Amino acid sequence: MQRYISSAPFPVLVLLALLPWSGALEAQEPVGYADLFRQASIGDVTVSPDGARILYTLTPASFPDPPNRHTQIHMAALDGSMDRAMTRGRDGANRDPRWHPSGELFGFTSNRAENGRQLFFMPVDGGEAVQVTDVDGGIHDWGWSGDGETLVYLAGRGADRQLRMKDGRGEGNSQPLTEHPTPIESFEWREDGEEVLFTAGDDWDEANHRRRDEGFRARPLQRGLVFDDFLTLHPSHLWAVRPGDGEPRRLTQGDFIVHGFEDSPRGDRIALIVGPVDPHADTRPREVYLLNPESGERERLTDNDVSESIVGFSPSGSHLAISAGRDFAGPGVNDLFVRAVESPPGQDHWRPVTGAFDNDIFGGVWSEDGDRLHFVGADGVNRQLFEAPIADEEVRQLTDWRGVANIHAAEPGAPVVLGFEDPESPQDLWAMTWDQAAGPTTGEGAGWTRITDANPWVESVQLARTETLRWTSEDGTEVEGLLVYPLNHDPERRYPLITDIHGGPAAAYVNSFLPTSSNPHRAYGHFFAAHDYALFLPNYRGSSHYGHEFQVEIVGDYWTRATEDIHTGIDRIIEMGLAHPDSLGMMGWSAGGHWSNWMLVTTDRFQAIASGAGVANWISLYGQTDNQASREWYLGRDPSLDGENQPWHDFDHWWDESPLKYIQNAVTPTLFHYPQADQRIPMPQGQELHLALKKLGVPTEFLVYPDELHALQDPRNQLVKLMGEMGWFETWIRGEGPWLDWNRVMEVADEIEEGLR
Repeated sequence: MQRYISSAPFPVLVLLALLPWSGALEAQEPVGYADLFRQASIGDVTVSPDGARILYTLTPASFPDPPNRHTQIHMAALDGSMDRAMTRGRDGANRDPRWHPSGELFGFTSNRAENGRQLFFMPVDGGEAVQVTDVDGGIHDWGWSGDGETLVYLAGRGADRQLRMKDGRGEGNSQPLTEHPTPIESFEWREDGEEVLFTAGDDWDEANHRRRDEGFRARPLQRGLVFDDFLTLHPSHLWAVRPGDGEPRRLTQGDFIVHGFEDSPRGDRIALIVGPVDPHADTRPREVYLLNPESGERERLTDNDVSESIVGFSPSGSHLAISAGRDFAGPGVNDLFVRAVESPPGQDHWRPVTGAFDNDIFGGVWSEDGDRLHFVGADGVNRQLFEAPIADEEVRQLTDWRGVANIHAAEPGAPVVLGFEDPESPQDLWAMTWDQAAGPTTGEGAGWTRITDANPWVESVQLARTETLRWTSEDGTEVEGLLVYPLNHDPERRYPLITDIHGGPAAAYVNSFLPTSSNPHRAYGHFFAAHDYALFLPNYRGSSHYGHEFQVEIVGDYWTRATEDIHTGIDRIIEMGLAHPDSLGMMGWSAGGHWSNWMLVTTDRFQAIASGAGVANWISLYGQTDNQASREWYLGRDPSLDGENQPWHDFDHWWDESPLKYIQNAVTPTLFHYPQADQRIPMPQGQELHLALKKLGVPTEFLVYPDELHALQDPRNQLVKLMGEMGWFETWIRGEGPWLDWNRVMEVADEIEEGLR
């Protein structure tokens, strides 16, 4: 597989011992349903002022409660010598840990007080947490001044949602910092730590607030959406206030919305993301501006139909980095762009510093000297560390491992806290410096330090062999994916094969830990392997991680190349002697559900299909979904805001691409899953197909998940989905029904809950 990087030579590093605990003990039991609910996950990470410790959130396994109800805070030493829980048990969800500038204590929010989410302080050596706020409805955000002497927090309902301030140690009474006529939306301390920036609307709908507060649920529909508060219908602007020193001063004014902001380290500029006041607009019309906070002068830096995000100012404040679509031209691969703050006006001054890296980029972190940007970059089924000098477009690859990296914490000059996982190991935290990442080797021997061991239970289960599979599609394109072998694989035997299609479609299967039910977009490979199935995870045309052209090739012809990629991948596994051609299943969620529905009406090679949240009719979906922009790109072939890219410009094409048009070809028994409150792919899409199959006499069932949005959050629903899918495949591939036994579901639920006590 081609690597999309600069042609200049670079050292490729081999990960020698990043995960020394994998396989340390002999595996004991195959992965079962209960194991899919055992995984603890790491969330927010923040490094102490002295760079010696971190605070991080750990969401433990939980059933039947959603795990995030019990999130806890841990403290760990970056030298690996200590990792201890600072909050424990089921005393509420504890989140948002932040260090006091002195390093002597930290703060966090918790709902343990049963009066909304309140702020608590705790000494770094532990002890009882001290409640700092007691505000009706809880607080929304908080932060310390640069010297730690002043605490500011955002709290209140309706027009009372205002900034308040208090002594930095939480002592004494709080005082109002703002009495703005409209609710405060967000705030941040400026880089000098002495002034607070906040956003607030120029107007607000008080009657609408009262309507919701008093239980009136009827309301006008906007853009086909039924989400509360999804849209902002009034201008929203940036203000500044200095605690204890006068009235707030207005920094922006006009018929627009400030959606995001970041202060420069030297305080002379503020970067803004600005969009129009338009209930029918998405993120495409938002643009980047530079604001002089003293004069109020705004300089527009972008002018296009793509969405930009602020990466950040360089440590000296001389340059600004953003992320945006390649050439500012539309969806596909993003680049990191950099420009000097003092450049003349105009979009032409942006330098695409990752232009030589034709692949997907995740985040960006400035080096301490401001000469380079570090980032995580896609590398097929892996994600590696890279660096890009801002003086040219050379991109240097720093690592070459089998697995997935992500940057949890990285401030210029501070230690880097990296998350890493692979198919056999859930994510844990590691500490390093960028110099160590670019050294001759990686792993503990080169200064990498493992900080956490969040899921030691993995040593007690038997994990399947997962390998990277490459094959050639019909047009000669090389395609890649993952193949999970059945446990105790017998090379003389052929097995049932389940093909699991990822969502997106601009996403990819990667070498991450597979036995998880926490997100229906992710596969649970070790579980299928334990039940004597092989699992195929193809990164078909349209996937990310393989460059711009690979990702956008399905635009205007959504199905052809991707369908060929999937079929030829299955053919390759059959040729290998692993899969039985008469024992094939297909499943997927979101875009994976799209392809499952397409396979339903275009082939009879599958014995069973389980389709989740997939399209039936692109024309009706356009009016139902919360994401018209994606449909205008893939079906309308044009990402521009004023393009002729809606269904009424070409009904025939949109209908030709709709699975419902070909429903009379369907013969495969199909199970449908749809969240009832899904705004991305609403439930009527599934009902159109389900009713048609009923009328045609094709075996079909429909599982509906009340009150769920696009991704299932309730562990009970996740369990029903898992057991329904496994039962469906067992019924129609192996002839072992029933497809769903509610008594067995209850038994398994009890077993999971008991096992987690």
